[in-house]
Amino acid sequence: MQQQLHPPCPRRRPRRPPVSSASSPAAPYIKPQPRPPRSPAHSAQIRVQNRRREYLERNPGYFDSLEHELADPVLYDKFIRRFQTAEEREKEGREKGYSRILEVGLIRGEAKLAQLTSQQGTDPSAGEQQQEQVSSSSTSSSSWLPKPAAEDADPFIRETATGGDGFGGNGVVPETKEEGRERWNEFLRRRFVLGRDEDFDYSAVDENDELDVLERREQEDAWFDDEDPEWASDGPEDQGGGGGDEKRLEGETGIQDF
Repeated sequence: MQQQLHPPCPRRRPRRPPVSSASSPAAPYIKPQPRPPRSPAHSAQIRVQNRRREYLERNPGYFDSLEHELADPVLYDKFIRRFQTAEEREKEGREKGYSRILEVGLIRGEAKLAQLTSQQGTDPSAGEQQQEQVSSSSTSSSSWLPKPAAEDADPFIRETATGGDGFGGNGVVPETKEEGRERWNEFLRRRFVLGRDEDFDYSAVDENDELDVLERREQEDAWFDDEDPEWASDGPEDQGGGGGDEKRLEGETGIQDF
């Protein structure tokens, strides 16, 4: 009796392990990742800053105060004063008063001198001893001056002041009066939101829950997103099991006659 030969069984390819979506480089883009929950301190900080933004929206006259020039006289000179006409400067001088004109002029001159001295102190061609002398003299003479916006710890303020990327900048100067006013207002807005205006009473704003407009709007949007949709045809007639009269359709029914 002859032995019956069977055809050889085909080899099965080993199964590849499934690719984990977490290990894929595009995993964060496949499924939206929820934001980590905010800490109570972070939430309170955001609420306060939103209240300050809402205050500025309701009180645009804050930007017109001449007292803000003392925040950075050099920046004010570059954004606002250089575009003023002789009549506008004369009018502004009458509003400031003689003593305030002298004060602002002194601070502006000292700030420009400190800036020039600082640039000379970083000159690589100068000797080490000369740089140390310039650095010590500039520190002693500018300790009472307001910190320049271009050296602020906040990147947005630095970007607004320098016209660059917030990390060094390229010193772009506004070319029009409108652009200069916009840059100056952005500087004042960010400075106010961060609580840098030492002459302003922030408690009247930070403790006012009527300014929580953005927070209430976000809560309303979240409530509408969670609400189940109700169709206009869902009425008592549709829920009665067909016992009542059928609802008459009017207008377009979607049926086309040819």
